[in-house]
Amino acid sequence: MRTAATIRVAATALLLSTACAPPAGEPEAPAEAPHPEEAAVVAAVEQLFEAMRTGDSEMARAVFHPDARLGRAGDNGIRFNPADGFIDMIGQPRDVVYDEPIWDWTVQIDGRLAHMWTKYAFYLGEEFSHCGEESFQMYKSDTGWQITQLIDTSRREDCFYPPGREPEAEGGEEEEGNRP
Repeated sequence: MRTAATIRVAATALLLSTACAPPAGEPEAPAEAPHPEEAAVVAAVEQLFEAMRTGDSEMARAVFHPDARLGRAGDNGIRFNPADGFIDMIGQPRDVVYDEPIWDWTVQIDGRLAHMWTKYAFYLGEEFSHCGEESFQMYKSDTGWQITQLIDTSRREDCFYPPGREPEAEGGEEEEGNRP
């Protein structure tokens, strides 16, 4: 009987799949471990932002490859500049701190090549300026991870904010769509 045989095969498959599944309440196998170099890639990027906060061009220069370039992607295309002018600007005296928190990043690594994608928000002192996403292309030289290219987007509308720094709307509550 074909129907009885089909039922027996289905029942056997169900029993086998249940027998091979982990017991209830037992965690499944852990997700793939992060690449051992991921922390070093993130540390190099965070060093750039610490250099910006402290106004230290040499600290910034240490994480940029000598041929690095910066790009901004916008509605009118993309433009690139050498990183040197940006690095020099970091060390110029100023009245406010350049604060650029990053969060929610993803890192991909293959050999000496790495890519980091992250959200950011930029503040002049405590005043929100703009937000966007940044893409870092990096190379592992003999001295460590270096930024070879940094491209970002920049906007003042439809922004997102780092955890704990969401703006408050008038009346103390944030309203949907009420963003700088």
